[in-house]
Amino acid sequence: MPKPKGMITAAKAKELNDNWTNLRADANETAAGKPDNRSSWYSLEDMENFLKQIKEDNSNVNGVRFYLGVETTEEDKKGLTTIFMVPTKDDGKGNNQDIPDADGMDRGAVGVPPNQGYPN
Repeated sequence: MPKPKGMITAAKAKELNDNWTNLRADANETAAGKPDNRSSWYSLEDMENFLKQIKEDNSNVNGVRFYLGVETTEEDKKGLTTIFMVPTKDDGKGNNQDIPDADGMDRGAVGVPPNQGYPN
């Protein structure tokens, strides 16, 4: 099996996490009014099923885009950062665009504690 593009080492993951902590953590926690969520966890089964579902629902799907969002519905998570995914397609010019009106995926589990950085 070919190695996926974009693979990084654990050391690079720690560096990226530390960069986020140094450059974003204070602002996010100020905005949230509490320690903000730092990660989202999805089971392999849910990820595999999401990929199968978007392939079935969208014949032109070519990938997945991840977005940051802010939770507003669940009282215990209100104001915390979330990560959600949406399917993408090629626009015919080699650009990856979100597929309008396609279902995405959210509701990953938060870190424990929510503000725990990498490695958790």
